[in-house]
Amino acid sequence: MTTDNSGDVRLSGISKTYGSFTAVHPLDLTVPQGSFFALLGASGCGKTTTLRMIAGLEEPSSGTVHLGEQDVTHLPPYKRPVNTVFQSYALFPHLDIFENVAFGLRRRGVKSVKKQVEEMLELVQLGEQARKKPHQLSGGQQQRVAVARALINHPKVLLLDEPLGALDLKLRRQMQLELKRIQTEVGITFVHVTHDQEEAMTMADTVAVMNAGRVEQLGAPTDLYENPQTTFVANFLGTSNLIEAEVDSRSGEDVVLRAGGGKLTLPRARCSAQATTGGKVLVGVRPEKISLTHADDAGEIPDGRNRITGRIADSSFIGVSTQYVIDSPVCPEFEVYAQNIDRDPRLVPGTEVVLHWNPAHTFGLDAAQDIDAGVGTVGEEAA
Repeated sequence: MTTDNSGDVRLSGISKTYGSFTAVHPLDLTVPQGSFFALLGASGCGKTTTLRMIAGLEEPSSGTVHLGEQDVTHLPPYKRPVNTVFQSYALFPHLDIFENVAFGLRRRGVKSVKKQVEEMLELVQLGEQARKKPHQLSGGQQQRVAVARALINHPKVLLLDEPLGALDLKLRRQMQLELKRIQTEVGITFVHVTHDQEEAMTMADTVAVMNAGRVEQLGAPTDLYENPQTTFVANFLGTSNLIEAEVDSRSGEDVVLRAGGGKLTLPRARCSAQATTGGKVLVGVRPEKISLTHADDAGEIPDGRNRITGRIADSSFIGVSTQYVIDSPVCPEFEVYAQNIDRDPRLVPGTEVVLHWNPAHTFGLDAAQDIDAGVGTVGEEAA
């Protein structure tokens, strides 16, 4: 990645209010030059409003927007070195693909556009479609035309507002990889708004998880998934089993917890809560990290693993894995995802089981948080 910071996006104390409603609370955020950055969150969390303030489509209520060293807070959109791709694509239906992509160059008075347009169409793998009209292309192809049209002006930053939302699941997954390839090739800063956790984690180098107008956590996708700092992040990025536990003691680099009559081990490095003896902690573990063993075979479970007992309440076969819901003393609906390799036929609803996992896959959160957090806020994005 280049060390040139001319494409950095720096938001300093930026906020947006509409009357008494605060869409975005004061926010400090830096998007490094050349990165693929995602703003992730549910409807109404403020992610689109934040993007629109970067684009110049919304005036911040406070704070500043810098692109590199340039303060663009009060510049109109057309004077900012950014381009935006929307979900609707907004292609010109009467122009062919070549002319759609050439539009920005022609508007700037560029006389010779052929070479630049052809190079851009090759980048998005649409060279052979140049003379077709938008309605003759698939949704994914139209989306690539919109990206090409935005990139041909060589913006410092490309803003993507739910660009894949109109595509079906298979095409959306293809386009996730395609957009990541394009971003890697052109090397400019991409800022991508989405409510789709898989999309953000597939494409972005860095993800900012937003909730109620604030960034709950910022980091690489792997870090956010493996080490969530709040219950919202733990539940918004995938599924987490959260157990209310009490701190029993400390043992070296581990915290020993009591839950449901048993003990669990939590690495101190993976606990974002104050783990004081007698205090409460939410213990988290992802469903795919857990092994499921029939109660009759409990003696075969290796020592040193976290374990709880329970009974299978429900199971669903979904191809690559079976999803089990376990009724346990520590959690009434404990979820386990087991790969369908040598599946134990005895693991059916009503069976007594032992759930066990490596303590290193456990994380700890502040017990004062709402366990149900993570379902997202209900409402519409401020336009």
